[in-house]
Amino acid sequence: SRIAALAAMRRSRKLAATPGWVNRAELAQAYAESDFISWATGKKHNVDHIWPLVNSQFCGLHVPWNLQILTATENSKKGNKRPSAYR
Repeated sequence: SRIAALAAMRRSRKLAATPGWVNRAELAQAYAESDFISWATGKKHNVDHIWPLVNSQFCGLHVPWNLQILTATENSKKGNKRPSAYR
C-alpha cells in the first residue's frame, strides 16, 4: 500500500542519515520521552527533526541534538522546513 511504502521510505532515509558513531540509546530516549509526554498529557506528540532529513536545499542528520518533541499538530504545521532562525 502507499502508506506502507511511505513508511519504508522514511525508515530508509532515517537509517541513511544516522551516523555510525551516534549513541542509539540517546535516540531511543527521545522517542520514549515523546511517548511518555503523549501519555501524561493525553495529546499525541512526535519526535521531530529540527533540520529535516530531506529537503531540496539541505539535509539534517538523525542525531540526538537534531531532535525536538512537538505536539503532532505543531509538527504537521512545521512541515519540512528549516528552523525559523535560519530562514
